[in-house]
Amino acid sequence: MIPFGTMIVEEGLVSKGSIRNRNTVRAIIINDNKELLMVYSKLFDDYTFPGGGIMDHETYEEALIRELKEEIGADQVEIIKPCGTTKEMRYGIKGSDHVYMQTSIYYLCHIHLFGSQDLQKREVVHGLEPRWISREEAMKQNSKVMKDERHQTKGLKTVLIRENMVLNKLKEIDLCVNLK
Repeated sequence: MIPFGTMIVEEGLVSKGSIRNRNTVRAIIINDNKELLMVYSKLFDDYTFPGGGIMDHETYEEALIRELKEEIGADQVEIIKPCGTTKEMRYGIKGSDHVYMQTSIYYLCHIHLFGSQDLQKREVVHGLEPRWISREEAMKQNSKVMKDERHQTKGLKTVLIRENMVLNKLKEIDLCVNLK
């Protein structure tokens, strides 16, 4: 697995104690038109790869399948292969002073069947919906909102930096051939 870039460190980060490890899983889903299935947030007006944190009792694959059901309504998921990783040193998203070393593993996936989303409370508040979008348009929108007030709150500063880093790297890698 390749690193999609260098470690991202949240601007203004101050560690007052031990650094916690957090692992997440995210999906890269590409259709025949080379569009990506991403999660659009109405609240943040941005695009992120579907996925999230791993619960204590889950394998990485189980967590990815659960997250894809929640966020995009995926009922039949084929995990093709892990593609790359990102690392972030950041605050948690709940506004605390806890500092996390977050490693995200991105998997190339194919969805064979979609059903309804199973959004959790925070995801409902964020107004998450799955959307097919070109890599370029997702990067353009994320760059447009990256420095706005919502994205400059503690714990959110690195999210779009991470996603645009992965989107940028995807133009160098032809993952589409692996879906055929």
